[in-house]
Amino acid sequence: MGLKFKKKFAHKSNYGGKRSTASIEYIVIHYTGNKRDTAFNNAKYFQGAGRNASAHYFVDGGAYIYKSVAVNRIAWSVGGKYDLSSKAGDYYGVCTNTNSLSIEMCNSVGSVPEKVEKQTEELVKFLMKKYHVSSNHVLRHWDVNGKQCPEPWVGADNKRWKSFKKAIGTSSERYTSVKKTSGKEAIRWLQKELNKYTAGSDIAVDGIWGPKTQSKLERYWKQLGWRKGSYAGKKTCRALYAKRKE
Repeated sequence: MGLKFKKKFAHKSNYGGKRSTASIEYIVIHYTGNKRDTAFNNAKYFQGAGRNASAHYFVDGGAYIYKSVAVNRIAWSVGGKYDLSSKAGDYYGVCTNTNSLSIEMCNSVGSVPEKVEKQTEELVKFLMKKYHVSSNHVLRHWDVNGKQCPEPWVGADNKRWKSFKKAIGTSSERYTSVKKTSGKEAIRWLQKELNKYTAGSDIAVDGIWGPKTQSKLERYWKQLGWRKGSYAGKKTCRALYAKRKE
């Protein structure tokens, strides 16, 4: 298809401050909830003051994708908390406005038109490559805070969402070691797995290797009867993948 962009930036009252593009870790898919609306009209709407919401891109499957918020600015897209049951909101507090890019699909009530889906797929692949975002960090608004958005793709076992994820590539990295110097995604994986299989209070899944992460790791080794070390090596990672508790 080939991506073509037009800038139609939102009013400054509708988005937050500056950020480094290095902070971008997630891409979040939304829908506008309107039938027969266009990317142009949505971008134009957010040029009005006081909307108190925003997204970086609007997609309608047409000739242009409209940029509404610059990527080095914080869009107000995934705040708040809705229903966090049944796997909704698994990324609540982890994926935030500060570390994500948001894409709004237009004219997608009930189902997502093929041309909208294909253009969204192409845009996501482009952004993944440009900002080094892994495919398992491409989320729905529903995954972040439980909002029914994009409604045609929500739910723990949604076939259309699975199809979209397959189209962009759903493979996720399998870690063989995680250290203090590893990326945030790797450290988050370690923190999440340690919470699952280690006794005691949960630690924050924030991608930051602090004293509590080190202590939790050492507790896991003690639980398995191992000597403590300085990082999670092959043996530790294999144990976590095997769901070993003792």
